[in-house]
Amino acid sequence: MGDSFQIIVDRDASADEAPRLAAEVHDWLVARRIIEGGLTDSALGNLGYRPGLGYRAAVAGPDEEPGFLSLLTNGLQIEVGRTVFHTIGGELACRACGARFEPEDGWSEAVDDWYSGNDGAEFGCPNCGKPERLVDWNGEFPWGFGNLGFKFWNWPPLSGRFIQDMAEKWGHRMLLVRGHL
Repeated sequence: MGDSFQIIVDRDASADEAPRLAAEVHDWLVARRIIEGGLTDSALGNLGYRPGLGYRAAVAGPDEEPGFLSLLTNGLQIEVGRTVFHTIGGELACRACGARFEPEDGWSEAVDDWYSGNDGAEFGCPNCGKPERLVDWNGEFPWGFGNLGFKFWNWPPLSGRFIQDMAEKWGHRMLLVRGHL
């Protein structure tokens, strides 16, 4: 069956502000009872925060199946530091020509360049050749690049409203990365 994850990536948090923002988001989620306040072993291989009684405020449907509450891996893992938030595979879409593709040639080199500190790292569309900053590529299964991410393990689908609320509260662009192991 495996484990699934959803990561809300803050595209705009700087390395300096990420620890403060992580604490603010944690406190906001605890105050709304979306997560519990204490760390547990609820994130796959890491410490995380278990879902709180108000978790439904974060998910797509009010009647989502609460079965995930009984899973051992069902926590929120907060990741601070320069990170490539990725899924297995991934489909990107070119804003210039509309081509949809799985990144191949040159993608790994661009990711390595970004991870090494080049915020302006670019990747060119394999169809039309138009380069775009790595952090600006989108698609059905995008990768996220940033200094702050919130990984929800095995939660029901997060709602667009919840992600938008986070974006508005902190004034940052947020990206949802989904995957399954």
